[in-house]
Amino acid sequence: IKETVDTHVALPAEFKLILNGNKTNPEFRNALMYLKNRGITREDIVRYGIGYCETGPYEKMLIIPSYDVNGRLNFFTGRKYYKDSVFKHKNPKVSKDVIGFELLINWNEPITIVEGVFDAIAVKRNAIPLFGKIILSKLKKKIIEENVKSIYIALDSDARAKALDICKYFMDDGIEVYLIEMGDKDPSELGYREMVNKKELTGAITGSGLMLEKVGSMFG
Repeated sequence: IKETVDTHVALPAEFKLILNGNKTNPEFRNALMYLKNRGITREDIVRYGIGYCETGPYEKMLIIPSYDVNGRLNFFTGRKYYKDSVFKHKNPKVSKDVIGFELLINWNEPITIVEGVFDAIAVKRNAIPLFGKIILSKLKKKIIEENVKSIYIALDSDARAKALDICKYFMDDGIEVYLIEMGDKDPSELGYREMVNKKELTGAITGSGLMLEKVGSMFG
């Protein structure tokens, strides 16, 4: 899948770190309130370098940056912090074929693959956002290269078929895969503790289990 329009990504010129926000500014207060309402903690804000824009192309949006293993920006997501906004998301016009939050990933531990940045923040540990529903080549290659032992897949229920494809791809390489049943909520709605519970209750999917899931998704 080719989405590349540009090879360079940079944070918006209007970007301000939440940590440096002016507490008397109503835009800052609204941005911070949105994060609090989503269960985002101060620790999360620091860890992920979350910021916002008051003006410009990403006006009234939170900005969640992603950095590669060398600390270079490789992507970011813009999210409106007003609920009544018509357009809630905006991403830079660059390839999504990157490893989300790579700087924070320990490849020696199990990883969790999710759709969006807020899902990854909710999972907290070793979670990689796809910035969508499809796993692209760089992440596939990296997981194999790093000899990852186990993977949790936590995509939304409407991406079940794609999640099953991901399961098969890594199972064929001998990786232990856990397919989490998400129901009608995503990780960001469930929150950290509920996601921990789901992971603990999820067993590794087997070849026969994958086949049954695929048949079920055809008739679901």
